[in-house]
Amino acid sequence: MGSRKKTASFLALLGLFSVCLAAKPAPLDKKTLQKAWGVVEQALIYKDSAIREEAVRTLEFVNYPASARALTTALNDESDYVRIWAAKILAKKGSLNGKETVLSILRSTPQAPEDASGPLAALVKMRALAQGRLRAEAAKALGQIGDRAVIPDLKEAKMDSDGQVRDGASVGLALLGDQSHTIVFISALKDPDKGVRMAAAEAIEAIGDPRAASGFLSLLKEADETMRVIAARGLGKMKAREAIGPLSAALTDPSDAVREQAAWALGEIGAAEKMPALKASLSDPADRVKINAAVALGRLGDSSGLTVLEELLSSNDMEARALAAKALGYIPNPNAQSLAVKSLDDGNIRTRLGAATSVFMMDFRKKGRN
Repeated sequence: MGSRKKTASFLALLGLFSVCLAAKPAPLDKKTLQKAWGVVEQALIYKDSAIREEAVRTLEFVNYPASARALTTALNDESDYVRIWAAKILAKKGSLNGKETVLSILRSTPQAPEDASGPLAALVKMRALAQGRLRAEAAKALGQIGDRAVIPDLKEAKMDSDGQVRDGASVGLALLGDQSHTIVFISALKDPDKGVRMAAAEAIEAIGDPRAASGFLSLLKEADETMRVIAARGLGKMKAREAIGPLSAALTDPSDAVREQAAWALGEIGAAEKMPALKASLSDPADRVKINAAVALGRLGDSSGLTVLEELLSSNDMEARALAAKALGYIPNPNAQSLAVKSLDDGNIRTRLGAATSVFMMDFRKKGRN
């Protein structure tokens, strides 16, 4: 009798062990990785610059020799934003080869005809604003690249005639260690002018300085939706644990965009105690909120959002499908890997690229690089 009990116990343990083995995702084979790489290569030359930019960002998780070559090639892309991202990803991989490319963008100036009037004047103004935004992003990118040799260039940009460029240069300098600029931005969060507060909030969000957390908590209560979105996203980047309660409350904000960023921020902070609230957000009416809740839960080690992502992968909404495919990379479940591999054959390039990103993220983690 005792022998039968021992045998039954052994078989039960063996069965449990087998289940555990089955729960582990199979290693990503070379053929799958090559297929994912083929999707990225296709996206890198796609006619839509937004897709090329997303493909460049995916290269952060790809460690093929071809990845470095692709990033170097992207430094010559016709889209300045693609070029900036290529330089930033190269820097993350330890190369400063994109620095000069970003410097050239910062130093560029708009060519405006002096006699512009009427509709032409409005067009020139729009182009100047767009050029200012671009140069500001270049200044921020130089700070993110992390080479202090660009400090003189950023100081020169601090005297630019365009306020966007001046703010971007201040962000770049702050990222390179000049805290005086952060202090100025934090003070500006209390300015009575909403435009000044928003510009300061956007700058601090890029810097991610946790000293601004209390100011951002105040912004999270503002009536302006855009301000609340920036506040939620910024608090996540700061990993401000004091914001966990307010961000959890923001999961019921009337704005879809605020709820979306609040869910993302809770995952970024690592707010495991708010998993029940995040699980409730899996039933949110807005797809992007559900996706960010699934991602946040995945980062907390919970795969509850997988069912939601699987449903969205069958959606007619191309954006939702693409975002769901990319979100699979955060889900700690072998079925997420299977879905990502399957989605490499999706008919939409954005969904295929999202799936390829997930595949490379999974491979990246398995090899202990993240």
